[in-house]
Amino acid sequence: MREEATLLHQLVLRAANSAPERAALRYVDSTLSYAQLAEQVRRFSDGLIALRLQRGERVAIYLEKRFETVIAAFGAAASGAAFVPVNPLLKAEQVGHILRDCNVRVLVTSPERLALLRAELARCGDLRHLVLTEGDVAADGVPGIAVHRWEALLEAPAAPWHRVIDIDMAAILYTSGSTGKPK
Repeated sequence: MREEATLLHQLVLRAANSAPERAALRYVDSTLSYAQLAEQVRRFSDGLIALRLQRGERVAIYLEKRFETVIAAFGAAASGAAFVPVNPLLKAEQVGHILRDCNVRVLVTSPERLALLRAELARCGDLRHLVLTEGDVAADGVPGIAVHRWEALLEAPAAPWHRVIDIDMAAILYTSGSTGKPK
């Protein structure tokens, strides 16, 4: 009998074990195999542990559809954190509301989206780390928030992950907030 995945990140790890070369993700002209995706998920999780992210803390992902979006979601779950996907069409005030409402500790975004959020981030008292998918980290600093390059985060040494069990929260999902604040 085949063992079923019970935790979100195990879906990727099991697929990588059974069909490592099969395409997991395609974006424009690029493809990521299940083995490559599993490796990136592991590395992202190690990076979060290196940031001292605790089990159950929140990782917001404010990106369009791209490889990093998927890697961050599965990597956050693997590390024991809860990921918070943030609709890339939301206004800065709505994004700020989400970040404050669920006490986000880490925000994964692009330099373009950061430019839209800069004023809101100062009001997000629980936010400790900003992970930028590309760009010059020194130029994108935000007072009181450590800024990390995506590539640097993925270079963190391997570390024991937090224990994750089937009743742990994996994600927090918000409505679009079309008639008010996201809920």
